[in-house]
Amino acid sequence: PPLWEFRRRGAPPAAIRLFCERMGISKSDSNIDFSIMEDCAREVMDDESPRAFAILEPLKVTITNWEDDKLEDFAVPRHPKRAELGDRTVPFGKTVYIERSDFFDLEGPDGIANGGRPPEGFKRFLPDGKVRLKYAYVISCNEIIRDPKTNEPVELLCTYYPETRAGNTPEGEARVKGIIQWVEASSGTKCKVMQYDRLFKTEEPGKESGDFLDDINEESLTILHNVILEPSVGADAVTVINKISNNPGSETEKIYHSSLAYQFERSGYFALDSSSNVDDLVFNRVVTLRDTWDAGSATQPKKAENIQINQDNEATQTQQQQQNKNTGGNAAVLDDARRVALRAGTILEAGPHPEANSLILCKLDCGDVNEAGEPEEPRTVVAGLAGKIPFDELVNRKVVCITNLKPARMRGIESTAMLLAASDGQEGDDEVVQLLDVPDSVPNGELLSFENMEPCEPDAMLKSKGALKVWDRVKAKLRVNDEGEATYQNDGTVRKIMTSAGPVMVTSLKD
Repeated sequence: PPLWEFRRRGAPPAAIRLFCERMGISKSDSNIDFSIMEDCAREVMDDESPRAFAILEPLKVTITNWEDDKLEDFAVPRHPKRAELGDRTVPFGKTVYIERSDFFDLEGPDGIANGGRPPEGFKRFLPDGKVRLKYAYVISCNEIIRDPKTNEPVELLCTYYPETRAGNTPEGEARVKGIIQWVEASSGTKCKVMQYDRLFKTEEPGKESGDFLDDINEESLTILHNVILEPSVGADAVTVINKISNNPGSETEKIYHSSLAYQFERSGYFALDSSSNVDDLVFNRVVTLRDTWDAGSATQPKKAENIQINQDNEATQTQQQQQNKNTGGNAAVLDDARRVALRAGTILEAGPHPEANSLILCKLDCGDVNEAGEPEEPRTVVAGLAGKIPFDELVNRKVVCITNLKPARMRGIESTAMLLAASDGQEGDDEVVQLLDVPDSVPNGELLSFENMEPCEPDAMLKSKGALKVWDRVKAKLRVNDEGEATYQNDGTVRKIMTSAGPVMVTSLKD
């Protein structure tokens, strides 16, 4: 989209400035992946945007053992990393709304299509299970009320457990893993949400057909009319709209609707649209929580999936041509995993990034030496781990690092390596992240390998567009097995990531 449209959507000016800083200036024409602009928006908005509950596709939940007119208020941080923003009040009552996607109906259309089994790794609400309403209570489902025509659930009758208030797990009971968001029905604010996605289905519109209109993504805008917001968002929106109406101000002091922006938990970053009024609120999705476009997500058009495959084939052909050129045409194509430099390293220092609350700054000994064999200065790593792992658990930790990616400037500081970590798959502030651990006896700089695979032969630097896709393909195939071992899973074969002292492990995340 053009810059004015991205700004109208709600992208903060700081995100565009950050994008310009990262891209620099070139004298030649080039195409820059829009995901880089989106990453800049995420980085800035993660720091600045307060959190809020917003139910995009509501499913009614009635708590049968709750008093009819009783409301209980929970004080919840506006931002998990910025205490100065204070708390917001989230009421809880007999009727709440949850996201329809957070409940998997084993006996409904989704369950039938999946053979009566939940999707692999699904940890949220099931008919025979329990789930925690974030900041509030654990509930279980007693009965499903269905639409007689579609058999879709329209209401869940549930029981809450008073002893589980505010994250408490009673002694002797197993911790409930699933945590979902919710909004109390009587106090929630209804609004419209404009969910924007990529305008085009290809990286270079019109390249194949000669007409960019052929590549327009017809699903680039989805309008949701029945979104339910927690009451603090509605109150904030009315305050901003009244300020704009009463004080138009000069251009330098002007207040914009998009200055009110949130991370709607587990959904993305959203900003108030300029068409809003006190009786009809409209929010725009600025960007999703993470980039899923190239990962073949459910929202990605089928044509785009094919394009990704073609690009992968093109990259492989380019790699083979280069190797044939260097070796007289007799070289076999390296597996992508063997082109990535996974090395052992030790974190020497760790602290907050001076310009971004969501980032941390580390000094990392990757075993680098100069031509004379003398140790070089530690590498600087900027990582999005703020609030995920305490700093005292990072220092002197032996980890896996990637050392041949193109350096990236992140909020004014160049990052020259990347830390490899595992995630539980949750999004936003609920995500659990753990670094991959390497045995202490492994020397810094050791090149790691993959079980039953030839030794790695990493590129000197993965910096071209095709080479960067090598890492994209590799990271999509990295998994933690049920033994807590880091693995590379490709074409049905599972290979452990190995050091000279054994496999790379994760503390507690499994499968």
